[in-house]
Amino acid sequence: MDSESGGGLVLQGMNKHFGRVHAVRDVSLEVPAGEFFTLLGPSGCGKTTLLRIIAGLEMPDEGRVLLGGKDITDLPATRRQVNTVFQSYALFPHLTVFENVAFGLRSRKFPQDEINERVGKRLEMLGLEEMAQRRPDQLSGGQKQRVALARALVNEPEVLLLDEPMSALDAKLRAQVQVELRRLQQKLGRTFILVTHDQDEAMVVSDRIAVMRDGAVIQSGTPEEVYDAPRTRFVAEFLGAANLISGKVVDGGLQTELGFLHLEETPPWSQGTVAIRPEWIRLHESPPAQNGIRGRVREVIFRGTDYDLWMEPGPLRVRSHTYKHFKPGDEIWLELAPDELVVLHEA
Repeated sequence: MDSESGGGLVLQGMNKHFGRVHAVRDVSLEVPAGEFFTLLGPSGCGKTTLLRIIAGLEMPDEGRVLLGGKDITDLPATRRQVNTVFQSYALFPHLTVFENVAFGLRSRKFPQDEINERVGKRLEMLGLEEMAQRRPDQLSGGQKQRVALARALVNEPEVLLLDEPMSALDAKLRAQVQVELRRLQQKLGRTFILVTHDQDEAMVVSDRIAVMRDGAVIQSGTPEEVYDAPRTRFVAEFLGAANLISGKVVDGGLQTELGFLHLEETPPWSQGTVAIRPEWIRLHESPPAQNGIRGRVREVIFRGTDYDLWMEPGPLRVRSHTYKHFKPGDEIWLELAPDELVVLHEA
């Protein structure tokens, strides 16, 4: 690794109000040193406010921020071992790439030799050496994003905060930069905290994800844990596509409009909802042993490597590989296997 981080980040009992709006609600999180952690949620859920509290740009009404075991809640932003890459990149238009990256070091009176060495190292790491004398208006969106990263990283922060830094990039470039960002974080071994509303982005880059809604963290875990075992209807629908099936508990299973469904997990309610991802529904030409539903294709959407099939009854959404072609009106057996049905923990 390029360097080692000095300690993890801990948030304890964070609360923040803006007038009557409770922007952050009782948030407690622990982010180990060297982890890529993502705050994921829709606009207005409190994720950027939480990021600004970590950065020292907002003060919490209640709660503490600890970094490396030290309480930094009352420290001003300039004295925290934290740097932020903003959505707009906030580059100085009149400065070259080199001078943009060197700005923080110059303001802290670093000697020129050390500035040259540290800036050169970060420009090389991010593939910007040949652009050192260009100005921001001579750069592409992806290049500007890398300059903003270099400017933050040159200060060697313990924690790098990323506020939707890829939202202005086109889809192809965004996918490329996501992978580059993940590789960079692993190489540096530093703590990265990303704010995004993009579920795919969160899945690609993160070690762990915290899903936020209405100022609160409603579920956190690895991308696999959150995707495979959503606890609520909101998480199931926000992180990928999900079929939601409601029913009553009968004889250890669920009686639904689609028929009786066997479950592996006993629900904590008598009436409620289970979820199943479109790609988890299995297709058969004959009735499966359990949880079989005879379905009719209502609509077909081509997605390159897959088809999305909208089925009746339901409507159920099924994802099928393209080696088998379907058309509206086709009938097929669907298997909603018990081990693929996720019991949501809300009535």
